[in-house]
Amino acid sequence: MKSAPSIAFDARPSRALACAAAIGVVAASIAPWQSALPTGVRVVASLAALAMGVVALGRFVSPRFERVAYGAIGWTLAVANADAKAAELVAHRRLGAWLALDFREGGGRRFRVILGPDNSDADTRRRLALMLARAEIARPVAPV
Repeated sequence: MKSAPSIAFDARPSRALACAAAIGVVAASIAPWQSALPTGVRVVASLAALAMGVVALGRFVSPRFERVAYGAIGWTLAVANADAKAAELVAHRRLGAWLALDFREGGGRRFRVILGPDNSDADTRRRLALMLARAEIARPVAPV
């Protein structure tokens, strides 16, 4: 019997991505003031961009799950003092030193993790990238 590869890591948000997103929110709220729109529309557009950006940043910096693991039973998402939930890896992408993972929980909700140099170590990202290169881990076959 082959032993199943395993890996576990913390799902901490990236500070670099959070700062970049915050800069984008500020730029989006300033952009309407650089146009020829009426003042009322500018105010509404700026407030809408600011509100949506703050909500999105709030969700990004406080993820629903704290730990992600892959083992013999598959992918699991866990919170500190609760049972781990089974998840399915829907997609993954690698861009340089960054690795993005997209999971689907049993109820259909999505959970995305982005691992980069500031929120994970290089060895974890390397091991994870090697595991994802294996077809049976990245795209599990349905049981027959």
